[in-house]
Amino acid sequence: MLLLTCASLQIHAQGLKLGIKAGGNFTTNTSASFQENYKGGFHAGLFARIKASEIVGVQVEGLISSVKLSVTPNAAVFRNGLADLKATYIHIPILLNISPVPLISIQAGPQIGMTINQTKDALRVGGDALKNKDFSMLAGVQLNLSKLSVFGRYSFGLSEINVATVQDDSWKSKMLQAGIGISL
Repeated sequence: MLLLTCASLQIHAQGLKLGIKAGGNFTTNTSASFQENYKGGFHAGLFARIKASEIVGVQVEGLISSVKLSVTPNAAVFRNGLADLKATYIHIPILLNISPVPLISIQAGPQIGMTINQTKDALRVGGDALKNKDFSMLAGVQLNLSKLSVFGRYSFGLSEINVATVQDDSWKSKMLQAGIGISL
């Protein structure tokens, strides 16, 4: 019990911050089946930020994200009349924070996304168009004020997200995110 108390005090002394965050997503895809323009969505969730030193820290988040992709008119794999593919994800980024100056953090790290809802029967063959998991890397900058943080970052997919195998058509996500966080 004493060990847990000491560990808790050490983490608190190093700067554990818990909070909420929300903002906008702007998503597109590397596929030729999708229009190359970023469509708007949102994200909201929780974060935990731990400073290991004045310069280095880690931030873990749990976010609900809404994304939308626009299908090109000639995308033969999609059913007629479908213009947009929509999905809701749980995203879990694990970010390394490097703070060259006290108020600014440069962030980078992996993110896993799990689909919890998507446009049903989007493909001509029926079923979901997107895989249940999406792995990506994030990079961005965060301004850290006393209780408020403002961030912008870019996410690029590492894994194929399409269920159907389409020759010469790689489906990998690309997302811009901007938002604010409030420490509790």
